[in-house]
Amino acid sequence: MQIDFLSVLMAVVSLILLAVPAFILSKAKLLPEKADNVLSTLVLYGCQPVLVFMSFQGQAYKPEIAKNMLITLGLGILVHLIMIAIAMFCIRGDESNEKRLRCVRAGSVFGNCAYMGLPFLNALFGGTEIIGEVMIYTACVLAAFNILNWTFGVYMLTGDIKQVSLKKIALNPTILGTLLGFIVFITVKTPFIDLAAPGTTGYLVISNIVKSLNVIGDTVTPLAMFVIGIRLSKIELKKLFIDKYAYLTSFLKLIVSSLVVILLVAFLPISTIVKYTLFFLLSMPCATSTALFAVQFGADGDSASVYVLLSTVLSLATIPLMFLLFSSGFRIVV
Repeated sequence: MQIDFLSVLMAVVSLILLAVPAFILSKAKLLPEKADNVLSTLVLYGCQPVLVFMSFQGQAYKPEIAKNMLITLGLGILVHLIMIAIAMFCIRGDESNEKRLRCVRAGSVFGNCAYMGLPFLNALFGGTEIIGEVMIYTACVLAAFNILNWTFGVYMLTGDIKQVSLKKIALNPTILGTLLGFIVFITVKTPFIDLAAPGTTGYLVISNIVKSLNVIGDTVTPLAMFVIGIRLSKIELKKLFIDKYAYLTSFLKLIVSSLVVILLVAFLPISTIVKYTLFFLLSMPCATSTALFAVQFGADGDSASVYVLLSTVLSLATIPLMFLLFSSGFRIVV
């Protein structure tokens, strides 16, 4: 299949459009005060783990895919570690700005690969013959993101290693969904839907269970974008565009992180699908968790929210443009 600039642009636009209804309803005061928090919890603890688990059900087991999963996980971790090093050594300032700079560092590293990345890849590759593989590799990147976000991410925002909780990592819903999905993938070796012959009672039961789980997983796309729309409505536009640190964070996350991925994977003899998955997920805007963690751990929550939202707005342009460099400059075609 051919992925071009226009298809990438339309995938980004389609996601942003999903945020519009929630933005309007929130501006009109027709939503409860903490609707975004409720929806975030629903996505994080209910829908996203199901989507990640079901991502392993779109493809039968193959040794090559298992190998690519390890490559994807390793490269996902490596890109995050490179960005952590860049953020920690390049972003400096006086103590009066320390809380804000902590948010800049975390926002520069961790992207919205779950709330926006998953829906984006579904919009771009949904219905194609490679969507099963894409979703499996996506689960690996999400695992890398969650492990590092709950360790290095928390430390970057607090400066206190005691705030890092291994229990929270182990019980993270997305990591649990990934682990369970992977175990089923390598043991059962075939999608649930193929375990029974069509027309049998077993097939009827399994197909309806799979259909219900897919419906739950598919709600991640609209619900995640509703959260972004609501949060955009709560930020003054003036504040969104005048904060120099917001532009610095966006530059590092949207441009530098993309360049790191491009330079790292462009010349490696690995699957093109792996390259595309890594590029798109790690080119996403700042993670929503940056703002949530900033509030939870006493950093500058208001500034972190601005960084997340400005990078989300700017990603409308940067994702397609960086894709042009990735695909045309290095002739990477799937």
